[in-house]
Amino acid sequence: MKPENWHRRHALQLACQLPEDSADALIVLRMATQLVTGFLAEDERTEKPGPVVVRIGGDECA
Repeated sequence: MKPENWHRRHALQLACQLPEDSADALIVLRMATQLVTGFLAEDERTEKPGPVVVRIGGDECA
């Protein structure tokens, strides 16, 4: 996936909030990656699809 302008904008917004020390900043980024790939991704997998309603019958109005 090629980064788009909005990706760059968000990355800049996040980078402005990182600690000044590069080692600390990298720790924060690793932890953020773990949140996205672990916690947030698990929520998506556990969602159940919505119910499906099937109408059987003719063209009468319900």
